[in-house]
Formats: sequence, C-alpha cells, structure tokens
Amino acid sequence: MSKRLIVLLACLLSGLATRANATPVTYTEAVSGDLSASLPGTLLTLDVGANTVSGPTSFGDFDSFAFTVPVGMKVTDITYAFVFSANGNTAAFNGFELDFGNTAAVAPFLGSQSINYFGASPVSVFSSALVLGPGTYGITQINSGTSTRSWSATYTWTLNVEPTTPSAVPEPASLLLVGTGVLGGAFRRLRSRRAAK
Repeated sequence: MSKRLIVLLACLLSGLATRANATPVTYTEAVSGDLSASLPGTLLTLDVGANTVSGPTSFGDFDSFAFTVPVGMKVTDITYAFVFSANGNTAAFNGFELDFGNTAAVAPFLGSQSINYFGASPVSVFSSALVLGPGTYGITQINSGTSTRSWSATYTWTLNVEPTTPSAVPEPASLLLVGTGVLGGAFRRLRSRRAAK
C-alpha cells in the first residue's frame, strides 16, 4: 500500500468522523438577541437533535422566529415549556401559529396553538401538522391575553429533528478504531516490503 493511499484513507476517515456530529440550534434571547414580533425575522437552520429557542415573555412581548429544515431531515416533535409568574392574574395566555414559508398570516396555516400559562408545562404543540419535512417554516406569536395585572414567563421551544433515513455513518469513535487498525496494517506491510528489498 502506497503512502498516498494511506494519507487518502486517513483524510476520508477524519471527514466521516466530522460529519457524524450534529449541531442542534441553541438560541437564547439573552445571548443571541431579542426575537422580532413578526415574520420574517430570525431564521434558524435546524440540525439533528433537540433544537431550542428560549427567552422571557410577558403580556405584549411578541416573540416569533423562522426555521429551515434541511434536506434529509424532519421535525418530529415540537414542545413549549414555561415557568410562569402569576402576579394576581386569573387568565394569561399566548397564541401561536405555525406557517409554511416564513411568512406570517399567509395561508396555508399548518396549525395554531394557545398556551394557557395556568396549565401544565411542557406542552406538545402543532401535533396535527407534524412531521415537517424539508423547507422553511415560521412560528408567529399572534396574540397575548391577560385579565387583571401584568404577567411574565420564561419559555423554551424544543424542536426535535431526526434524519429522514437512518444514518449509515458509524460513530466517530468506531471510525477512529477501524481507521487506526487499517493504517497500522498498511504501515506494517510497507515496512515489511522495504525490509525485503
């Protein structure tokens, strides 16, 4: 086995190990910036795993965002978790709409959901619209409600993304183990050929 072939194998194995690592989105308003009130706004490109968008909300603070599902991936579940501060309210809610194409208030709507902050958390949302395939979508806050006093909450959207087909790429540790064995065998053969000459 020539040195060129050995170097080529090493590069191939390191490239496969790098592609096996997913990088889901973690967007936090305190770090990444305030989300806009409407779409088009912040656009996130999702990856395999649990992608999260989190921040504070209150009556009148509208937070909307858009996301792209790349080819070869699908969104299988969307949840909304919150911690609520009541401040004497008898009603507090936010309403959201799932849109296709990163455009608010343009049909077709994929779903709408009202979150009651006196209810259980987390809440599975937009279940009837799932699974979401490749494309660009928007989650728009369409209304906010209160009864007596102001309220506030912190929230986390979680968008779970899976590959559309099971990955045939082995774990990076397995690749490195196999690659080390292949390279070790190749070097041994090269040495024995040189020693024979």
